Amino acid sequence: MKGASVPVALFVLLAFLSCSREPDRKIPPSVVADGKSAFAIVDGLSLWKASGGNLVTSQAIPIGEKLSLTGQSDRFVQAGKERDFMQVKRESGAEGWVRADFVVSRAILGVIVTDNAVIYSVPHNTAATTETIPVMTVVAIHADTGGMRFIRVTCYDETAKAILRGVYLRNEGVSSSPDDVQGAILLKLAAASKSTRQQKAFLTSAIKDHPTSIFMPQLTAALAALTGTPAPQASPTPDAPAAPPPPAPQDSAPPAAAPGSPAPAAPSN
Repeated sequence: MKGASVPVALFVLLAFLSCSREPDRKIPPSVVADGKSAFAIVDGLSLWKASGGNLVTSQAIPIGEKLSLTGQSDRFVQAGKERDFMQVKRESGAEGWVRADFVVSRAILGVIVTDNAVIYSVPHNTAATTETIPVMTVVAIHADTGGMRFIRVTCYDETAKAILRGVYLRNEGVSSSPDDVQGAILLKLAAASKSTRQQKAFLTSAIKDHPTSIFMPQLTAALAALTGTPAPQASPTPDAPAAPPPPAPQDSAPPAAAPGSPAPAAPSN
């Protein structure tokens, strides 16, 4: 497919974020995290409450959600290891602690739009590795990125169940369009849900609210499979990435989990 790329204007914005000053222009809040905010880069990120020196999980945060940083940090023993945590506040007002290595500040949210984007060890054409990042992976593009041809990203590798921190990708394989990012997130949430009603809500929201998403063919196909109606005849994008298997309807599904609830194999976060 034609690989979208991070617009030049956003490189200017990244330069602003790398400084202490705030950008002069208005930026959609779902796109940019400055030094006082951060993106969750793991789906189902646990929001913890501190109780008597111990952590008790209270909520699950979906990937890509923007969190306000309170400026407080601490170390807690979790899963038998002492780890760094940051105190955050959600848009809903809920406060708690999250794993510091599972959030990224001073970044722009992006998504992989090409099949198996090659990872580079440094921002140079001769530094290609044998490792790749799959299409539809949500990434945080760092403010101190590599330049116009390369960007530095952090993301969660669902296959390896590990964080890929500060790796380099070629710019043209990543899109920072909010429609592309949110389309991918909602498509994944629908595929992970066991509730037909919730699946339909995710897909319908993506189609109506993010009409220019590069993943529109996959979204409309998944909704058509769910409702049993023909998918709209959209103009196909050359070499478009294959959509994940459409969610199977379940008329007697159990109550839906909270959006972004961690899968059984998710990391201990």
